[in-house]
Amino acid sequence: MYVIKRSGRRESLDISKIRIAISFAFKGIDLDPMELELDAKIQFRDGITTKEIQQLLIRTAAEKISPEAPQWQYVAARLLLYDLYKEVGHKRGYKVKDKINGKYKPYNPDSFYKLVKEYSEKGIYGSYLLEEYTEEDFNTLARYIDPDRDLLFNYTGIKVLADRYLVRDEDGNIIELPQEMYMLIAMTLAIPEKKEERIKWVKTFYDLLSKHEVSLATPTLMNARRPHTQLSSCFVLTVDDDLYDIFDNVQKAGQISKFAGGLGIYLGKIRATGAPIRKFKGASSGVLPVVKILNDVMVYVDQLGMRKGSASITLDIWHKDVLDFLEVKTNVGDERKKAHDIHPAISIPDLFMKRLKNREKWTLFDPYYCKNVKDGKNLEDFYGEEFERLYEKLEKELPPYAKREIPAFELWKRLLTVIFETGEPYIFFRDTANKLNPNKHCGMVYSSNLCHEIVQNMSTTQHIEEVLLDNGIIVHKKRSGDVVICNLGSINLGKVYENKDMERVVPILVRMLDNVISVNFYAIKEAEYTNKRYRAIGIGVSNYHYCLVKNGVQWESEEHLEFTDKLFERIAYYAIKGSMELAKERGAYPLFEGSDWSKGIFFERSAEENQKISKNGFDWTSLAEEVKRYGLRNAYLLAIMPTGSTSLILSATPSVDPIFAKFYKEENMSGILPQVPPEIDKYFWHYKSADNIDQEWTIRAAAVRQKWIDQAQSLNLFIDPEKIDGPTLSRLYELAWELGLKTVYYMRSKSLTDIEECESCST
Repeated sequence: MYVIKRSGRRESLDISKIRIAISFAFKGIDLDPMELELDAKIQFRDGITTKEIQQLLIRTAAEKISPEAPQWQYVAARLLLYDLYKEVGHKRGYKVKDKINGKYKPYNPDSFYKLVKEYSEKGIYGSYLLEEYTEEDFNTLARYIDPDRDLLFNYTGIKVLADRYLVRDEDGNIIELPQEMYMLIAMTLAIPEKKEERIKWVKTFYDLLSKHEVSLATPTLMNARRPHTQLSSCFVLTVDDDLYDIFDNVQKAGQISKFAGGLGIYLGKIRATGAPIRKFKGASSGVLPVVKILNDVMVYVDQLGMRKGSASITLDIWHKDVLDFLEVKTNVGDERKKAHDIHPAISIPDLFMKRLKNREKWTLFDPYYCKNVKDGKNLEDFYGEEFERLYEKLEKELPPYAKREIPAFELWKRLLTVIFETGEPYIFFRDTANKLNPNKHCGMVYSSNLCHEIVQNMSTTQHIEEVLLDNGIIVHKKRSGDVVICNLGSINLGKVYENKDMERVVPILVRMLDNVISVNFYAIKEAEYTNKRYRAIGIGVSNYHYCLVKNGVQWESEEHLEFTDKLFERIAYYAIKGSMELAKERGAYPLFEGSDWSKGIFFERSAEENQKISKNGFDWTSLAEEVKRYGLRNAYLLAIMPTGSTSLILSATPSVDPIFAKFYKEENMSGILPQVPPEIDKYFWHYKSADNIDQEWTIRAAAVRQKWIDQAQSLNLFIDPEKIDGPTLSRLYELAWELGLKTVYYMRSKSLTDIEECESCST
């Protein structure tokens, strides 16, 4: 009987070669290889391909994954890796021999430089790699690669990595292996380092990534080493009430989406339906047509066919068009007013929540009539007590056609009903966000990003003039506003949670993310301007639930709150310390002076207050003095993003979410993938799934974390629609506001199976 090899050559069937792959897959795993051979039931036939045999073994192993036998996920992963090694070896023209038995080896270090040289000439890798590193550097780093770290991947991890992250050639064939990917990312991010120290930093970055101690955002994993180094996750645009600016931002949204950036867009400045245009009454169509245009842009600019663009659009709860805006994703009403592909978000001030509590009236305004209310600023440009004073003044003074009165409770009920039906809109508590903004001295926050963890200064771009030159060139002049950018990375709490590990890892992650800013490709100039003024980063986490479980901490317990308080204080302390040390070396961010940081105020608390509440015994007072003296390299440091796809790569529980279930099948671009939490066989009775957790504990834990986070958290709430009622749902959102959360992300329920994970912010 003959088999067809990958090269197309026919050779006699040799069962021993199949067993080489199987022995590689089972090494060190307490499972019986014969079980796989028997269950695979390979139907040998003359002319069967070796690829078919391998795929059948992989599929059989994957189907055997369960909470009782989770080790099958590593067997399936190794079989898939073995297949990947042979595919890449065949493509790159070298023999694959495995060092485990002397006959095959997964990596060929001699081919590393040749790989990058060949494919940079084809425009697949960035030429900067060859410009910044010598052939000797490549060979040194190729030999530093540790192939055994591939064994950290489970089946889902290596499948997602192979399908979506590893670089492919023009014909769609994978050309790099996982450890080469990590090394090339590390090489890209180390380019800003001094030449004499660069190789040291490449190795340091590589170790953190390849050991799965940290992960980086999806755009960074995808694009570092490619020609266009668009490494940032999310962008936040502020749209002015001006036709030119509206369509300028539409164009920006398209350019950002083209390079795989997610979008947050604030539309609260745009006049409402029926507002005057050039003094013609009733001429404005309001916000919804702009929402629909942006919706269509997200569908059209589909990121090379990989996935649709994605944007959250925020409107204030006092905007006169808010009731129509709430309906853009529901399945009832006028379809002409729908925008099913964007993610609506509502910005809520404290005043609304107070009136809701007292069951008072609420007034909706047309922003057109809320301009120049004080010092040339509009109503939306204020927060806190000043906003409340101006809001109440406008309530009394504006004519009836400029406003609309509605019971606050009725508007809240409609909002919660839409959330219950669709999982959205997201919620942004604007007063809390602005009061706790460490850079309030130089800006204002109107909304958040696509995943609602980024809270940074925003402003509109000012359009100055268009000039026609004699040679026919048209020059458009504009003064850049602040376009917020997220440069994200996350700590794997399954591996890094103790103080000594945090002290080692967090400052390196700060450095890596600061380097992201330096090597970044900017789709729009405003993004470059803002990124270099603030040098903002966002450090988050994955594997939070696993970290609790392995430390014997129950989700619904006071011990949970105590544990997370200590944990996130550690992250905050070492992030600030790391950014301060980097400022010593490279200088502080340009807008440091006047910030809360510069005054020794961290998280709206003095150093003495932080010292007093410290559960780790950290010397916050000395750190504050050092920050005053040397500055910080980064204006913003901490943000808890969703880590959907990269948690899959790390075999981690996502972000700070509880597990969805003890066993389920994830359906995404890589197919249907069986999922079990880390060490489920060991901790089966310790894990509690999201739908069975009292969400008040989730909110209380988030509030404790927020004490140590300068930005926000992508906080999901999980409900069972058959067990929850309106008052309970209302209480959850009111509690989130009362306890000082800045944002609430999705409300997920068993019936909402079509919620899309934000891939841009996945880290």
